[in-house]
Amino acid sequence: MKRLIFLLLVFIIGCSSITSVSEPKESIYTQSPENTIDPYQLADNLEFNEVWAYLMKGEEDRIKGDEPITDLCYFSAKVSGRGQIVGEYAPPDIKFNNKIRYHIVIAVIDNFALMHFVLNPNLPVRKNFINDICKVATKFDGVQIDFESVAASDAAWFFSFLKELRAALDKNKMLSIALPARRTRIADAYDYPSIAAIVDKVIIMAYDQHWSGSSPGPVAGLSWCKEVAEFAKSFIPKEKLIMGLPLYGRAWQDKNFNKSVHYKHVEEMIKTSNIQPHYDPENGAYFEYEEKIKVRVYFTDQRAIVDRLKLYSSMSIENVAFWRIGQGPSGMWQGISTKSL
Repeated sequence: MKRLIFLLLVFIIGCSSITSVSEPKESIYTQSPENTIDPYQLADNLEFNEVWAYLMKGEEDRIKGDEPITDLCYFSAKVSGRGQIVGEYAPPDIKFNNKIRYHIVIAVIDNFALMHFVLNPNLPVRKNFINDICKVATKFDGVQIDFESVAASDAAWFFSFLKELRAALDKNKMLSIALPARRTRIADAYDYPSIAAIVDKVIIMAYDQHWSGSSPGPVAGLSWCKEVAEFAKSFIPKEKLIMGLPLYGRAWQDKNFNKSVHYKHVEEMIKTSNIQPHYDPENGAYFEYEEKIKVRVYFTDQRAIVDRLKLYSSMSIENVAFWRIGQGPSGMWQGISTKSL
């Protein structure tokens, strides 16, 4: 009898083993973290003609030298209030596995008065500024203009400045420009077709869809990126167009406590919160209290990078740029290649 029970148990165990073998296995992506393979690491190879990347001066240690980039934009040459380039600039001493081109970035981000001054064709400062740019360019393969504070009223001066700069630069030096993202044509100083007709390359800064002063939202939402790319493609030749991708994120809090307060409001806060104020002769009266806030962070991970690269690739966009090296996730270069490497 015991022998019969034993044989019956063996038969049941054997059947259950056979059944378990035939059952479908769990997806690899639901396994424990140490065994998980990021599906975005397994994506098809994304190949572009050119891959540009920005490097901030002083952050040279962020580069390994094995990144699949064709062009490195060195950010940035300093422009004085007199419209002069201050300091000496040379390409960073980095050993890359492949030959790349170096571009010095001439940036004026938020100084409309300075732009109005240096772009004025009736002032000698403009010609001197162009000469300074040409001198800085001698050690680089190209120059990139990043003037983000040109008034609409100075548009004609800006376009003629770019023409004059292109004529003054060595013909073997590349002239590129970084332009803000647009989804429609507006009357400002960054008219895509006018500028694309002058320069060699146009980098569209397809980021800051939402910024520090806006409501919370993605730095570069996918559908927004598509609209920006479609608009850029309609005005910029394929060989000149470079779509920029952000590697940074932004954080928003639902309450902002940095504000001026009236004494009446202070009295109400002390009364309702039962706060005990303090006083010292040097700093005056003050008090502290705790407040709960909610913070929302939008950031760029590997998935976001791959999704945007796939989008641009599907739109037959051949060139991309990353702002900036050191801000992105580790391993972000996996699966990216260039035809020239």
